[in-house]
Amino acid sequence: MKRRLLATVMFVTLGSLSLAGCEANMSDYEYGEQHPVKVETRTALLILEPGPGGRVQNVDLPAITEFSGDFGKKAAGGITVRVGAAGAADPLAQAFANDVMQVLASRGVPAAAVDIAYATDPQSAKYGRAVMEYPIYVALADECGTWKDRTEFTPLNENTYNFGCAMQRNIAAMVVNPRDLEDAAQSSGRLAARADNIVGKYIIGSKIGASSEAPAIDPPASTTGGN
Repeated sequence: MKRRLLATVMFVTLGSLSLAGCEANMSDYEYGEQHPVKVETRTALLILEPGPGGRVQNVDLPAITEFSGDFGKKAAGGITVRVGAAGAADPLAQAFANDVMQVLASRGVPAAAVDIAYATDPQSAKYGRAVMEYPIYVALADECGTWKDRTEFTPLNENTYNFGCAMQRNIAAMVVNPRDLEDAAQSSGRLAARADNIVGKYIIGSKIGASSEAPAIDPPASTTGGN
């Protein structure tokens, strides 16, 4: 009788522990929930001062290149350009706007993605600057290095608070398009074997692009006849 009673008590105790495990806070065991990578929309902003004759200054070209590159990878919408002008027919403002468009186009930004207009308020007209902006996805992660618990005391085998934080922060820093963390891009339809080939080339440091090959030419038909 005592053995049956003891077995019953052990079964109830184990069942209670299993139930408690189901009700546990998953962030104590899954660092992805403890330190989630958040994707938010911010505004990428670039302000250009006009050069002589309404030209883009050479000193601003590296910044425009970076601005355009981020647009191609992380943009959540089109580019808005507002050029300060004395009026819609201001020739200097028009020249500046056209030059900005040409520089953007030379960096792969399609004209359809740019909305350009003139700001004629007194403050904008005074300086004639081009204010460029677009919404951009950014990946945000927690600051790491918080040790608010004892790393050597884990009776329930939970992760410590700081565990996995650096991994999540690295992901946020390296992801090309943060939107992919929320909604993966559609498949390109390319063969998996081709993707494997590209990764292999990347590992050994060779060129990733396909090499140009001359088209195969069928050998000429034989003109030798048997007599």
